[in-house]
Amino acid sequence: MEETQFPFEKVKELKVTPELTHREESNSAIGSWSGYIYQGLCGILVVLRMINEDRGKYHDYSMQLDADEDFTIYDGTNKIYSLHQCKSIKGVTDYEKEFKKIAEKVEAKKDKLLDPDNPLYYFHSNCEVVIDKKYGITPYPFTEKEAYCTPGAIQQLLNEEIKKIKTVESDTDSVRAALETLVNGEVLNIQQKYFDAKPGERLYKIARAQRLPFSRFEEIIGATILKFNKGDFLNQMKSAYIIELDNMSTEESEGTPVAVNAFIDMLNSMGETELMTFLQRINPKDKLVESHECWHDITSKERIHWLYDLITEIPLDKEGLHWKTAKGLQTPSTLGNDEKIERLCAKIDANQANLDFPWIYDWIVGHVDEHVDDISSKARIITKTPEDDVKPSIFRTKKVGILTKKEKKDGIYD
Repeated sequence: MEETQFPFEKVKELKVTPELTHREESNSAIGSWSGYIYQGLCGILVVLRMINEDRGKYHDYSMQLDADEDFTIYDGTNKIYSLHQCKSIKGVTDYEKEFKKIAEKVEAKKDKLLDPDNPLYYFHSNCEVVIDKKYGITPYPFTEKEAYCTPGAIQQLLNEEIKKIKTVESDTDSVRAALETLVNGEVLNIQQKYFDAKPGERLYKIARAQRLPFSRFEEIIGATILKFNKGDFLNQMKSAYIIELDNMSTEESEGTPVAVNAFIDMLNSMGETELMTFLQRINPKDKLVESHECWHDITSKERIHWLYDLITEIPLDKEGLHWKTAKGLQTPSTLGNDEKIERLCAKIDANQANLDFPWIYDWIVGHVDEHVDDISSKARIITKTPEDDVKPSIFRTKKVGILTKKEKKDGIYD
């Protein structure tokens, strides 16, 4: 394929709010963050594997979301090649009722199937599920040994598939992020059309009017330049935090801790402006710009792990995702001990034009090794700026310090 520049199409700002979830349909994964992220990742993996298997054969194929199933693959003649249902619910392995419904669906759709005598119906799950052969449903083979996969593990499989297809050396994570943005944007656009529709209009009818051609996936993979617009950038940031926090909680316990669930719920309900402000607040040393470099920096596993430690060990106030104490407000952060505290303070001080939280918060709490009373004063060790030459700044008008996780847990500055 000829290499081309591929700017993302502008995705309109969505008006999705928690109050609208009463319009969800029971057979749709769209309404919950876990559902649509998992559904999208599974869909991308299926498409990439088909492209890798035979790009020419499947070039005219397309993927449809939330119509006949969570996603459906169509061939170039408008026949159903395969149907796919996705479940990512912790602690649930009994889907017997679902399997019976699926068997009925297959029978009802025989005239639409590319091969009615050998229907391809796959079940994707985040945990091992036993399916009776009588239903004709195949657990999706994520690997040669496992027919189940968590969202984070699917992302690693996606990276492997991208490396097989990509003809020019590039950042695999960035390409994967672009593909996730494409599919998640499609899901959210379908959801918004459903919310905007007249009462009584069915979700599956709206979804049937939209498909993603495999050629769209090929264009992204073949692009030499990948760009984020603001909405794409923020949605991808949100997904990265949600997936990684959920992965960490799964690895450490059988269920997601209440504190993580509450954090994710708040994060998922934030509008564009609120989310941008929040991400800037917990990443005070970075200027948030719509670039893959920024995305990589503030969604690294190390940083999110530092945040995870804070929000699980020291419960946040749910309303503001911070701590309100008798002495003021304290904010969690992704700050860690990966660099000297003086340099960290210098970066925060240099980034003050992009920060508004110092007017509100008295302390930043981080996974750091040293306490800081005044970020601005500490920064001067690196910048070597004399006290008299320091320009007016929000940090000089209102001092802000940094607390270690231990100091916060001990309540010394509360």
